[in-house]
Amino acid sequence: MKILWLNINSSYSHTSLSIPALHAQLKESDESEIEWKVISGTINRDISLYVAEIFEFKPHLILSTAWLFNHNYLYSLLVRSKALLKNTSIILGGPEFLGDNYEYLSRNSFIDAVFRGEGEEIFPVFIEMFVKGMNWFSLPGFCHIDQNGGYIDNGVAEVQNFSALKVPESSSFFEWDRPFVQIETSRGCFNRCSFCISGNGRKIDNIPISSLRERLNKVKERGIKEVRVLDRTFNANPKRAISLLNLFAGYSPYIKFHLEIHPSLLNEEIKESLVKLPPDLLHIEAGMQSLDNKVISECNRFGDVDTSLEGLKFLVQNTPFEIHTDLISGLPFYTFERLKTDVRELVLLNPEEIQLESLKLLPGTKLRDGASEYGICFSPLPPYEVLQTSHISFDELLKADTLSKILEVFFNGKILKESFVKLCNENKNFLELIIEYYDNTMFDYNSGAEKKALLFWNFCQSHFKSSQEYIVKEWVCSGYSHHKGPGSLLKIWKFGDKTINPVFKTDSKENYYKFLDLDKKRFWFIFNKTINSYKPISIFIEIL
Repeated sequence: MKILWLNINSSYSHTSLSIPALHAQLKESDESEIEWKVISGTINRDISLYVAEIFEFKPHLILSTAWLFNHNYLYSLLVRSKALLKNTSIILGGPEFLGDNYEYLSRNSFIDAVFRGEGEEIFPVFIEMFVKGMNWFSLPGFCHIDQNGGYIDNGVAEVQNFSALKVPESSSFFEWDRPFVQIETSRGCFNRCSFCISGNGRKIDNIPISSLRERLNKVKERGIKEVRVLDRTFNANPKRAISLLNLFAGYSPYIKFHLEIHPSLLNEEIKESLVKLPPDLLHIEAGMQSLDNKVISECNRFGDVDTSLEGLKFLVQNTPFEIHTDLISGLPFYTFERLKTDVRELVLLNPEEIQLESLKLLPGTKLRDGASEYGICFSPLPPYEVLQTSHISFDELLKADTLSKILEVFFNGKILKESFVKLCNENKNFLELIIEYYDNTMFDYNSGAEKKALLFWNFCQSHFKSSQEYIVKEWVCSGYSHHKGPGSLLKIWKFGDKTINPVFKTDSKENYYKFLDLDKKRFWFIFNKTINSYKPISIFIEIL
């Protein structure tokens, strides 16, 4: 029996945990009758190359996980493979199938079945039955169209003994060659967010903390520098969160841990634990989604905005970790004006990164089922993005997408970030103006950093001429060209010039000097030819 697993990802660094998580549960007796093959790659690869590999192997069964980012690509790959291998069975799983699967299976008759839910406990039973030619269609979690054209739905499979599962790292298919590994220390979420697939009421199961040390030791031995903890809300149980943080602290500076923390659940004990941790230990995702209490309430998300903001401010201002936060356009009652206000408030708070994403109405979520109540129009195809709602128009969502890209370039990408934050702080209409400017210029967001910085300079010249001083300083300190934009305003100083140079040193022959007069100030930039001819080694401001 030949079984093939397709592991199709958005990039090389990402990989599916499904393969090793399921494979680890098999008995040795099951393995002896199966010839396994895993084909891994990204959505950027030529589909024909995958098809050739599949055809060469000629599997009896193809398994794969469908996600938002790979579903369309995976479909194109599988429909071609099925055309060549008509007797091959194809079964898909993943979050794409958490809703009603009748229409999908009706449209795609080449798919034998899809699986909904958690598969670790069902997988060994399914494999044994499939290998022996037994009827597996009635197993929990499977949905299919029977021979009479009837839709059979066996509900949602749920693991009953989570802590007893064999860990994914015990599988021979666990990929240790990636830049990070994923570890799930709990499953389920106390939150019931209507836009999230975890808001389905599943109970929370935890893995004993004592069992994690051995797993982390193996990660350390393999030289992997990053662990992404898959817990939906790491600090849902404060006492457990503190115990985990103490465990993680023992792996500094060898491993950095990525956590998802709910900012409204930061009690004093967790705060005290966080500030005592090594500065290189954590990367924290602290989602806000919206700063409007009505929006948060309609989405059935726990916590009020003021408490969440207080928690986020603590993380940004009192801990040494990278703090990423996010907002979601297209949520019920979320207007574009409110969205801009929220973005501005987060920019001024100045976390490491702000992600502005558009709402995706995922299969199986309460908000997708109740979309009409809020006048939500969304794409029926992946990624199921919201196109308009009763409170935000299609054009405004396009502007929100532009704002998302602007944040990605200048705030998250740190291209003239200090100038971006200052302008946002000093001008309430800054975001509206920069959105309009970038939409009108048809800017190429894939261009280089200097070109992006130059366009920002041109925008400021049009709307915020008084901002020259700090943009010039940041441009020069970033090492951008001295022949473009604000760099072209610099004047070179040479020995013997009439202008007195207060920072000139006769014993520093490798240094050279440039200056700029702005608003009764003279900015002196000292450069060293042997270090970096474009980045200054120091700056001196002279009052004229």
